[in-house]
Formats: sequence, C-alpha cells, structure tokens
Amino acid sequence: MRLQPRKNIIYLVVALISILLVLNIILTGINNNIISENRKVQEEIEKIRIYYDQIGKSVIHSIDIGLRGYAIVKTPKFGQPLRTGMHWMDSIFTNVEKPLKALDYNFEEYNIFKDSLISYANYSARLMDLLDEGKDEEFKTSFAEDRGAHLWWMYLQVESHIGNFIDQLDKRAQAKYESALFRNQLLQILLFIICVPTLIYTAIRSARIINLSEMLREAQDERNKILLEQNVILERKINERVQEITAQNEEIIAQSEELAAHRDALAIQNKQLYEAQKTIELQHQEIQQMNEQLRTDVGKRTEELREANKHLLEQNNQLEQFAFIAAHNLRAPLTRIMGLANLIQISHTEDDKQIAMEKLVASTHDLDFVIRDLNTILNIRRQTSNLTLVNLRDTLERVKRFLEKEIEDTHAVIADNFSEAESVYAVGPYIESILYNLISNAIKYRAPERMPFILLETHIEDEYICLSITDNGLGIDLSKHKHNVFNLYKRFHLHMEGRGLGLYLVRTQVEAMGGKIDIKSQPNEGSTFLVYFKRFLV
Repeated sequence: MRLQPRKNIIYLVVALISILLVLNIILTGINNNIISENRKVQEEIEKIRIYYDQIGKSVIHSIDIGLRGYAIVKTPKFGQPLRTGMHWMDSIFTNVEKPLKALDYNFEEYNIFKDSLISYANYSARLMDLLDEGKDEEFKTSFAEDRGAHLWWMYLQVESHIGNFIDQLDKRAQAKYESALFRNQLLQILLFIICVPTLIYTAIRSARIINLSEMLREAQDERNKILLEQNVILERKINERVQEITAQNEEIIAQSEELAAHRDALAIQNKQLYEAQKTIELQHQEIQQMNEQLRTDVGKRTEELREANKHLLEQNNQLEQFAFIAAHNLRAPLTRIMGLANLIQISHTEDDKQIAMEKLVASTHDLDFVIRDLNTILNIRRQTSNLTLVNLRDTLERVKRFLEKEIEDTHAVIADNFSEAESVYAVGPYIESILYNLISNAIKYRAPERMPFILLETHIEDEYICLSITDNGLGIDLSKHKHNVFNLYKRFHLHMEGRGLGLYLVRTQVEAMGGKIDIKSQPNEGSTFLVYFKRFLV
C-alpha cells in the first residue's frame, strides 16, 4: 500500500516532464516563427528604405535637374531627367506602399506628400510647356515660387515619420524575440529542475530494484526446492487416494445400474402420463372452442335482441305518435263534419243549408288532407326497396327545375360542394323529396331583408356521409322547439302557409334508409340541416 503513492508521484512527474517537453517543442516552433516574421519585417523595412530613398533621388532630384537643365539649355536631352522621374514615380510609390500597407502603416501624412509630389511633377511639366511656348516671363514668375523646397521639407518629414514607424517595429520585434527567448530559457530551467532529481531518484530506485531482483532469485530457488519435496509427498498421497476412488467408482457403477432400471420404469410411466395429459389437453381445447362458440353465439343473439328491441321501441313510439296524430287530427274534421250535418238537418232556410254545405265540403277536404298525409307516412314505412347509389348533383338539378319559379321570384342562390362525396346509397325518390322539402322550406322561410342563399355540402364522418343544407333564413329557436322540429304538424313561423308535414317526412325518409338527421339553427341567422346516409352497404 505504501508503494502506491510513490508510483503515482512518479507517473505524475513523468507526465509533467512530457508536458514540458511538448511545451518546449511548441515554444521552439513559436520562436522560429517569430524569427521568421522578424526576418520578413526586416526585409520589408529594407525595401521601404531603399525605395523611399529613390523618391528623393530618382524622382524629386530628377524632376529638379531636368527642369533646371531644360531652363538653361532648351534641348530634349537636358529635359529628359524630368520625364524619367515622372515615369518612375508610380512604380516607386507602389514599391514603397506595398510593404507599408503590409505593416499597417498610417498613410495620412504619406498621402499628403504623395499628392504634393504629383502636383509638383505636374507643375514642373507645366513650366517646361511654358518654356516650349516661349512664355519666359510667366515661367520665371511661376519658377520663383520655389515649390521644390517645401516638397523636399515634406519628403524629409515623411521620411522621419516612416523612420519612427520602422524603429517602433524593430523595438516590438526585438521585444517579442527577447520574450520568446526568456520563455524558452525559463522552460529549460524548469525542465532541468524537474528532470535532474527525477533521474537521480530513478538511478537510486534502479539500484534497489537490482538488489531486490537478486534476493527474489535466491528466494525463488529456495521455493523451488521446497516445492519439489512437497510434490513427492503429494504424489504418494494421490496414489493412495486414486485407489480409494477406484473402489468407490465400482460401488457407484453398481448403484448406477440399479438406478438405470428404475429410470426405465419411470420412463414408461412418464410416457403413459404424457399420453393421458395430451388427451386431457385435447378435450380441454375442444371445451374451450365450444365455450368460445357459445360465447360468440350468445353475443350475436344478444346484439340481435338488442337491435330488435330498439326497433320495437322505435316502432312502438312511432305507432303511439301515429295513433295520437290520427286520433286528434281526424277527430277535428270529423267533429266539424258531424256538426255541420246536424246543422243541415235543422236548418230552415236554403241559405243556411248552402253555407253549412260549403263548410262541410271544406271540412271534408281537410279530412282528405289528413288521410293523405297519414297514407304517405304509411307508404314510407312500408317501403323496403334496396338502396342504390344516387347522384346528388343530378338530383339537385331536378329539384332546381321543380322550384324554378320560386328561385326566380326570390332571386335565391343555390351553391353546392360535393367534392368529398357526389353519390350516396339511398332510395332515389326519397333523396329528391328530402332536397325538395329542405330547399323549398329555406326559400319559403327566408329573411325578408336579405336574398336567400343555400349551400349544400358533403363530408365523411366515420361510417356516414353527411349532407349539410345551410340557409340564411329566419332560423328556429332550438332552446324552445328542438324536440318538436321533426314532429308531425309542428310549425314555427305562423305567418307563412304550411301544414308542418315536410320536416316530419324528411326525418321518416332518412330513418327508413338507415340514416339520421340533425339541425343547427339561430333565430334570424339561418339553419343547417345535417342528413347522415350510410357510407357502406351492409
């Protein structure tokens, strides 16, 4: 346990030395880069000094010499230095500016000097032109300004500014180089401080390890000698034990033969038990299948009884309503007829009899209307025709032709969107009757202040296709009348003619085809009738 901390310290020291060596390599690379960068900076500085010196010697002096020489001797040979200086000017400026720009030099004073030199060159060229034109007096006046002296002063100022900038670069480069050398020297000292004790410690530990190895070798020889003696004793004991095991094995073999006989008998019994179990499982599966079949049959029968009970309840409710309607709606006209017949018998004048006869005929017509309505309802309930695929758009066009006059008189607009379902499984005449009743009601019970607008749409809801008929008419207060909307002889707008039969017929026809109907309505906003048809034939 005491060796573990020492071993960890050694590992840490080795890791630290490795890190320092890596840092040494990195710093050496950085130093090399600094030296390389300093060398490049010195090369750029040297270029700047050489080419800037050429501005004074090759440009300014050439321009001055050429102008003055040409002023003395007006021959092209003496004016050539001016043209040469102007020719070299752009090239020299480029060679000066390129390294300065690479060193991030501030060109403010330099650009002023450059503009002044260009201006001076143009000024000198103009003076030569004055000499060529023979305008000596004008030449003397302009030449007396002596712009060259001020330009030379600017040249020296910029040279001083560039020199200061170069000196600062030299100082920064030298500082970076000295800092890099200091870091490298510091790292070397740190490596020496860590490596020398480590090497000394390693040498001491190595000597100890060599001594320990020699001691271990001697201990191993002694141990081998002891093991050899123990092996001899162990072999003797093993031989004795082998003899005992051989006797035990013979006894075990005899017992195994006896067990084998018992095992064969058990195998025969297990086979018989397996066959019996298999028979029981087959019988159990048959019982389970019979139970499943019985459960399925009971479920189907229960569902059939539930549906039959539901139909019986519906038919019972309808019969009760039908009996109530027949009793009340037939009683009123029959009572009037009986009263009028008695009145005819006791009337003494022909006028009274005639009036009573006219009312009797009107009551007979009312009775006929009631009987016809009831007959229509009975015919719908007896209808058992198979459902067929009915096209809604074709049926709508026929209904529009039936209601053509009403549509024109009220300027009603009828729009449709059957994109989700153009056809439904239904009885054709029923669909026509449903659309006729709902559209004619929408026109009849329109709002007087707006033009009727009726929209027919289809969409799919689970196992139904829903046909919605929406209008902008008077609407119905469903909080008061929803339970009576589809009942027989129920009316909600008494200012319009009607018998209250249309919506009852619509509901009866829809339910006869296995569908359902619902309504959404707001007073003075309009109504939406939702007619649901079976999506699939069963």
